[in-house]
Amino acid sequence: MPHHGWLLAVASLALVFSARAAMYDGYKLIRFEANETVAEWLETMSDVAHDFDEKRGEERRILFDVFSEPSKVQSHADVLVAPDFFEAFLLMLQKQGIEKVIVLKKNMQKLIDEEEYTIDNRRRRRKRAGNVIDDFDDETYHDYGRMMRFMHDLAYHHPNLVKVINVSRSTENRQILGVKISTSSVFKPAIVIDAGVHAREWVAPAVAMYIMKKLVKSAGHDHRLSRALIDFDWFIIPQVNPDGYEYSRNTDRLWRKTRSRFNGSRYCLGTDANRNWGFKWGEAGANRSPCSNIYQGAHPFSEPEIEGLKNFLTFEIPDLAIYLSLHSYGQVWLAPWGYTGKRPDNFGDQQEAARKAVGAIRKTSGANYTFGTIAEVMYPASGTSIDYLQDKGIPYIYGVELRPQDTTDSYGFNIPAKFIKPTGEEMLEGILAIADHALLKKRKIRRV
Repeated sequence: MPHHGWLLAVASLALVFSARAAMYDGYKLIRFEANETVAEWLETMSDVAHDFDEKRGEERRILFDVFSEPSKVQSHADVLVAPDFFEAFLLMLQKQGIEKVIVLKKNMQKLIDEEEYTIDNRRRRRKRAGNVIDDFDDETYHDYGRMMRFMHDLAYHHPNLVKVINVSRSTENRQILGVKISTSSVFKPAIVIDAGVHAREWVAPAVAMYIMKKLVKSAGHDHRLSRALIDFDWFIIPQVNPDGYEYSRNTDRLWRKTRSRFNGSRYCLGTDANRNWGFKWGEAGANRSPCSNIYQGAHPFSEPEIEGLKNFLTFEIPDLAIYLSLHSYGQVWLAPWGYTGKRPDNFGDQQEAARKAVGAIRKTSGANYTFGTIAEVMYPASGTSIDYLQDKGIPYIYGVELRPQDTTDSYGFNIPAKFIKPTGEEMLEGILAIADHALLKKRKIRRV
């Protein structure tokens, strides 16, 4: 059957299949070797990989979802496939010349159920510590309301160190909050950490919250962290996409995008918030279909979450020195550019700093992170935050794919909460290494 025939077949099957919304009973996570041609085919196919409810006019569930694309550091793809679409998908893979498929997870819902049970069980068993910092459990996954309360609590009990910042509002009118942690009212070079851009990547906001708690708790007690608070203003925005995050918690655990609705689509909601930035928007590695998981949005900064974050970084932070956006998964430390295979003029300095960061991580936990530009290590991606900020001249900009590493034992987006602490510890060490490098570089420039 011609290529477009397969697309029609998928669309027809989507109207027939029915299942409970956002339940992943029997969904299999599979792995197969994939070259560039297959990667392009997967991206095209993902536009129609949805089951629609005609009466309600909305997306009901996915037929398959590309978890991990083939890249320069891995030659395989990981794809989640619905049980009643599995045989059809295998047949499609055969048409692409792919015969060997490894089943990583036989039932994704089992993993989701185990995650939910562990979170609930830990919450029931945990005893109150009696102080605002220790009462916040930084080794589990919280809803956004609890995260906001903790930020307000920190500011209330530590007013000379912590200030709540109001970044923006989401499509569904949730506040997007963060904290500024600083020992002085005078502006200093800033470190900005954001997380939660992609809703299902729960470990990213959890690690941001862990770093937030660690900095506040250690101020005045840990010499190195106290020094970092003297040298830099720290801004931590743990949840850039609260609508998508809450939807992933309450409805669809594997939801990735925002929750915006477009006039041009009857069924598909949301935008990939990391394809919505205004620099090189809509070029390589983005998608114009609202049904795609990498949908670029109706126009640059169409998402209030991203427009608000852009405005905050532009107008509220006069000296942005270091920016990190936390994602998962794969243990990759990424630099610009994403839209092209070329490297920015200051890549050598960014690379030197990143090598120190991944070295510090390896020394801390033994975890191995791969470094390179988005395009050369992963795959082309345009409209990203780090490309946008690189274009604005920010010196140290990275997107970090956190644990787990992409192995056959991978938990994917459902990494157990027991990994939050070690991931947070290693990430803080990596950021401190970048900060030390930035200060050293600044002193050298001054001497010249």
